[in-house]
Amino acid sequence: MDGALFGTETEYACAGNLAPAEAAIRVKEGVFSARKYGLIEPAPREWGEVPGNGGFLFNGGRMYLDSGHLEYATPECRTLDDLVAMERAGDQVLNATVEDLGLSSEVFFIKNNADHFGHTYGYHENYCLKVSPRSRDMVQGLLPFLVTRQLFAGAGMISPSGQQPRAGSGRGAAGASSAAGATGSAGSVPYQISQRASFVSVDVSHRVRFGGRPILNLRDEPLAGGRFRRLHIIIGDANRSEYATALKLGSTALVAQLLEQGWDPETELENPVAALKEIARNPFGGWTVRTNKGQTVPAIQVQRQYLLEATKRFMGRDKDTDWTLRQWAQILNGLDMDPMRLEGYVDWVTKYRQLAAYAEKSQQGWDDPALVKLDLAYHHVNPNVSLFSLLRKQGKVPALVDEARVERAMQQPPADSRAAGRGHVVRAMAEARADDSIRWEVLARRLGERAVWGDERFVVYEYVDDWRDIRDTGAWHIIPYLVDWGAIAVKDHVLELPDPFNDYAEESERFGKSLPSLLRR
Repeated sequence: MDGALFGTETEYACAGNLAPAEAAIRVKEGVFSARKYGLIEPAPREWGEVPGNGGFLFNGGRMYLDSGHLEYATPECRTLDDLVAMERAGDQVLNATVEDLGLSSEVFFIKNNADHFGHTYGYHENYCLKVSPRSRDMVQGLLPFLVTRQLFAGAGMISPSGQQPRAGSGRGAAGASSAAGATGSAGSVPYQISQRASFVSVDVSHRVRFGGRPILNLRDEPLAGGRFRRLHIIIGDANRSEYATALKLGSTALVAQLLEQGWDPETELENPVAALKEIARNPFGGWTVRTNKGQTVPAIQVQRQYLLEATKRFMGRDKDTDWTLRQWAQILNGLDMDPMRLEGYVDWVTKYRQLAAYAEKSQQGWDDPALVKLDLAYHHVNPNVSLFSLLRKQGKVPALVDEARVERAMQQPPADSRAAGRGHVVRAMAEARADDSIRWEVLARRLGERAVWGDERFVVYEYVDDWRDIRDTGAWHIIPYLVDWGAIAVKDHVLELPDPFNDYAEESERFGKSLPSLLRR
């Protein structure tokens, strides 16, 4: 997509016979064992991490432990096909590693964002900007779009206790009769459109967890040179549908470009958080939002406002843009006519239809506890137990990339971003056995400090922010290398990667050739 660069971060849930935290650690170790998919990073990179907490992959992405979850960050992508392939590559790396470890019947990773006990875990989107995401125009312009985007980007779930949806009315309610499904009355179906919406408490925040979980995170940590900024969106659901993933990222990238150009949608919501939750709890159509001027307008009309301006400015520009604009229009028309016709394309609809069919055959209807298992089965990444994978095999959901493309994405980075240079160097480091130079015992002793919390004793580790920390403390003999999004350092030799749009082909080639001599120092 012209002028766009994006990537995602997925925290995987885990189920099975092993404790989730233990399973995550064992699989993480398996990912980097024998340098099969990437190279382990020696030093902790964030507070609460331990040495060897994760590492960068040959495809330019990163896999690591975060709060007990395995998290996968895709490399920087410039096309929607690459983004979809790279997201699926993360799923496949986990599947292959679980199989290699002989844990296929013990460990099951789940790509969703909430369990049914009140816990949530993240799916974050990142977009490269050239203006600050903290500007009022950017924030106010994004909020109405993000609040209503769940209509085609939500993953759906059985509603948590006490959050029963309401029946729709008015415009868009043509789908209410079909959505009611097994119950015969729309208001009694315990189902909602978005998983993350239930956990949002503020519209914007500089924090992710503490101080309220926001729609839009304003942290703005660019991870690139000074002229680039990073838009960090944490409200989205992790989609299984490749179509929904591509449309979600493509439409959001176009909206960000509209706002960068100074366009003003002239729509502000009275209460974005309330509107987000209201839409999420209504799977029956007739969605509306209330503006700061006291007007009630259809949520689909809000989306069309963005679509029309993007079409006017960007249609005909490139393949990804044209695909996004056409599919965006079609999906909004489908939502307006009957959401249930979007089965196979929109995750919350596809899953709803499967749950409704089961509930119709059950004597307990929507109260059948087996529906929760079916809900989770949709999100399993292991194709042998995944409901979504079964639907894909049956040809009921479209695929945007083939399996061969996904296999390549497990090992090869996108060719048109700095991920290409990073992936090349990480592979060269693995071939040079750079991790053999790590002095693990000394590293743990030097960075670890004993702490007491209540009656518990534990070790906390000082983390390394970037390669300058190692240089300033003269610790290259303990931490021989550090790989980051914007730089790679081996001993005192540094390859800077400030421009995410640059492939750094020549620079990474030279750096890779210098590694054997650098590591012998």
